Amino acid sequence: MSRICNFLSVLRIQGLFILLSLTFACSIVAKAFAESSSAPVTPAPVVKTRSGAVRGRVVDGVYQYLGIPFAAPPLGDLRWRPPAAHASWNGILEVTRTRAWCAQQSRPDSPKVFGSEDCLYLNVYAPKPARSPRPVMIWIHGGSFLAGSGAIFDGSTLARDGNIIVVTINYRLGVLGFLASRGLDATDPRHTSGNYGLLDQLAAIRWVIDNIPAFGGDPHNLTLAGESAGAMSIGFLMVSPGADGTFQRAILESGPFLQKLHTRAQAEVHGDEIATKLGCDKAGDVVSCMRSKTTEQVVDAAPSDPLSWAQLIWEPIVDGAVMPSQPAAAIAAGRVSKVPLINGSNRDEGTLMFAYAKPITADQYDHAMHYFLGARAQEVLATYPVTHYSEPTLAAAAANGDSFLSCRTNNAGVMLSNQMQVYQYEFNDPNAPPWVFKKARIPLKSFHSAEIQYVFGSIANDAAASPAQRNLSAAMMGYWIRFITSGDPAGAPRWSAYQANDPKRILFTPESIEFESDFTTIHHCALWNSILK
Repeated sequence: MSRICNFLSVLRIQGLFILLSLTFACSIVAKAFAESSSAPVTPAPVVKTRSGAVRGRVVDGVYQYLGIPFAAPPLGDLRWRPPAAHASWNGILEVTRTRAWCAQQSRPDSPKVFGSEDCLYLNVYAPKPARSPRPVMIWIHGGSFLAGSGAIFDGSTLARDGNIIVVTINYRLGVLGFLASRGLDATDPRHTSGNYGLLDQLAAIRWVIDNIPAFGGDPHNLTLAGESAGAMSIGFLMVSPGADGTFQRAILESGPFLQKLHTRAQAEVHGDEIATKLGCDKAGDVVSCMRSKTTEQVVDAAPSDPLSWAQLIWEPIVDGAVMPSQPAAAIAAGRVSKVPLINGSNRDEGTLMFAYAKPITADQYDHAMHYFLGARAQEVLATYPVTHYSEPTLAAAAANGDSFLSCRTNNAGVMLSNQMQVYQYEFNDPNAPPWVFKKARIPLKSFHSAEIQYVFGSIANDAAASPAQRNLSAAMMGYWIRFITSGDPAGAPRWSAYQANDPKRILFTPESIEFESDFTTIHHCALWNSILK
C-alpha cells in the first residue's frame, strides 16, 4: 500500500509543480483581464460592514467590492495562529482592486515568494440592489493548498446573469497555512496546530454570514463552491464541527477529499524539521524564533521537492479539533453536514499533470508501474496499454486522472448520497480552451480545471470559443445558478439526484447534455478501488 500511495503522490506532485509554476502566469492573466475591460467604471454605493464602511465600483452593472479584509493580517505574533478579528476603521475604505495573494513560491525551482502574508481578503460581486435578499455563493480556489488566489476568479457574470452574490476568498497556503508543530501546540489554547488555512476559510464564511445582508445577500441561503483543493476544502468543512450549520449547499468540482490525511503527530515531525531548517530548533523560544523569520525564509524552508519528505504535502490534517477524524470515518458515522451537493469531475483530469513534463518512454512507464504498484502493475499496464495512446505519457496521464481524481471524486459522491441529495456530473469537452495553460506539450482535452471557465461564464470572452461551447457554458451556469438559488439544479434535461440503483450522472458536452451510466467503466474504477482500498 505504501508504494501505491507513493505512486499516486509522484503523479500528484508532478501536477502540483505545474500549478505552482503557472501561479504567476495566472496572476498576469487575471490582472490583464481586469484592466483591459473597456466598460465604464463608476463608484458603488457605500456599504457599512461590522468593521467599517467600504466603497467599491460598478462595472457593467455589477457592484464589485474588491479586497475587503475579513480577518487581521496574520503577521508577527499572529503567524501560525487562528485568524483574529480585523480592527475597525474610521472613514470609508476604498475597495476597488483585489489585494495581495497569500504568500507562495513563484516557481517550484525558485526561493522567491509571490504574494504576501497580509492576504486575508475577499471580493464581493453583486447585482443591482433589490428589496429581497439574494442567494450567495462563496468560491474557494484550488492550487494544491500551495498556490492560487480568489482574485483569479471574476464573479461578475455569475452575479449578473444569476441574480446572485458571488464571494471569492483567500486563505493561507503551504507552510504558512498548514504547519503543525509541538511548539505551536503549546501556544494554542486548543493545544493543537495546523489547519490555519481551513480556519481562514471558516473566518471568511462567518464574515459573509455577518456582513452579506449589507450587500443584499441572504446569509441563510449560502452555497460553498470550489475546485480541486477548494472542493477538497469544502469536503473537509462538511465534516468539521466548526462549520456545521454555516452553509446550506455545496458544489465540489474535482475534489477527491476522502484520501487519508496526515495525523497531527505525523505532521508535527515535519514541523520540527522546519524549525531546524530555520535555525530555531536550539532557540530558547522556538516558536518566537520561527515567527521572527521573514516570509521568504519560511517559504524557502519548506521542501522544494516534497518527495524528499516522505510525500509531505502541505494540506489539512486530522488535528482533533478542526478535523476530529478522517473524512471517510466521519461520513460513515453520520458526522457530516447534510446539505444538497453537486459533485463531479472532468473526463481527462490527468492531462494537466503531464502537460509540461518531459515525454515518458514506454520502458520508463513500465518500470514505474512495476516499481510502485508491484504485483498489481501488470493489471494497470493492461488497462492503460501504451498501444492505445499516441505516446506513453498519455497512458500515464489517464491512469493518474482516473485513480486520484475521477474515481475518488465519484466515490465521495456515492458515499455522501446515502445521507443527502447528491447531483453527480462529468464534464467532457475534448477541445476545452486552454485557459492560462498555454503551449502544453500534449493534448489537454477536458483537463483538470477546464470546467471553471464554463461555470463562471468567462469563456464568453474567449474569441476562439465556438457557439457550441458558449451554449454549453450558458447551460452549465443555469444548472449551477438554480442549485445555488434553490438546492435543485432542475433544468432540461432535468438533473436528478444520484441513486445507487440507477447510477447515472449528467454529462456535459458541447454537442449535447445527456446522461451516462458507464462512468466507472470508462475510468476503470473497479480496478482502482481494489488497489486503493
